Amino acid sequence: MSKFIINGGKKLQGTYYVSGAKNAAPKLLIASLLTKQPCVFNNIPRISDTFRSIDALTALGAKVRFLNKSSVEISCDSLFSHEIIKEAMNARQAVLFIGALLARFGKVRISSPRGDAIGHRPLNRHLDGILALGGKINPLADEENGIYEITLPRRPRSTVYRFSKNTHCGTENMILASVFNKGTVTLENAAEEPEVDNLIETLNDMGAKIKRTAFRVIVISGVEPFLQGAQATSIPDRLEIATAIIASILTGGKIKVAQAPKKLVLPFIKFLEEIGVKLSWRGNLCSVQSFSLPLKTTTVTTDWEPGFMTDWQPLATLILAVFSKGKSMIHERIYETRWKFLGELEKMGLRYQTFQPTGFTQKDYNFNDDDYQDNEPHAAYVWGPSKLKPAEVQAHDVRGGIDLILAALTINGKVIINDPQNHIDRGYDDLVLKLKKLGADITRL
Repeated sequence: MSKFIINGGKKLQGTYYVSGAKNAAPKLLIASLLTKQPCVFNNIPRISDTFRSIDALTALGAKVRFLNKSSVEISCDSLFSHEIIKEAMNARQAVLFIGALLARFGKVRISSPRGDAIGHRPLNRHLDGILALGGKINPLADEENGIYEITLPRRPRSTVYRFSKNTHCGTENMILASVFNKGTVTLENAAEEPEVDNLIETLNDMGAKIKRTAFRVIVISGVEPFLQGAQATSIPDRLEIATAIIASILTGGKIKVAQAPKKLVLPFIKFLEEIGVKLSWRGNLCSVQSFSLPLKTTTVTTDWEPGFMTDWQPLATLILAVFSKGKSMIHERIYETRWKFLGELEKMGLRYQTFQPTGFTQKDYNFNDDDYQDNEPHAAYVWGPSKLKPAEVQAHDVRGGIDLILAALTINGKVIINDPQNHIDRGYDDLVLKLKKLGADITRL
């Protein structure tokens, strides 16, 4: 269990360096399963999700070593297992072992994924695609514990597969499973996230033939097993970029954010401009140019790429509640239960009300239709400006947890943040050290 103690109210300044992307880097490591030659991966954050991927790879027989703080070498020349250890399934990216091991062995044994308590992470969008490639699924391997045995021909058949709804990891899984197909696999309504493109670029550098031919269309031309070794680099974390920008605004606007490509956060920039915050870039260095209080209210609607991503939602909610004047609306369309962080922020003084907006049906949301309930709130009002106060709170997920830390930085007094499942460590590399270097009084126990 982690515990953070923060004495806030300090003006932070200096340069915050963004690490490799949580939603990209651990997945690149999994791509090493498609070659018997060594691979080197750079800009890899030392977060728990990374180590879960490494532990799973090691359990399969891979040889893994850090070359330096953020570079990892992996060799998968002598694997001896096709079963993913259960502990790895706490990380979102673990489902990608399905596609990678099916491409490597033609079979995989895996348990149902777990993760943050923000909504279901069902396997159906992954398994439906595997079935379309000619796969077979046996859920009775250990039905009580939710363990699946999946098989797929080593050279899956050509097909055109259309995802019913956007799925980031589902798209990546199908790409991995299809690299060695016998002809051409076309994915329609495929995810557009930059993390997906990072994986595609890595696989192409290893010898795969994958390209985007139109908006939300990916074509995988099959190649012979196996791919070759390569060097690859994770993109910077666009969630961490946004986090550092919000930290700067909340503490006076003097933090510069380095390793922050502007193209990764365009929808977030648009949101900030709408409420009255201007940013400036010099290369990949971002600074808060100007803002005056109170900020404007607005409506935030989460969407799939290229829209406003769901993981930015708690950050947007916090800045609106603290610095805007009046009522803003947050409409969450990606995860069905992403409101636990509001209850914790309420202990600090945030004012909110959840509700179900009218005129919407399950077809307007990206979670499974079966998970839609008319009586569950998928939107919230927040009122600002809020005068936050010290409290003891709990992190329920990665992004909600970082929201609590950011809120604490603004409060004159001591805030205690309990993180019993170490959620924050899953998403932020060296967070305490990074904030200390900016002048924050923060201790991790």
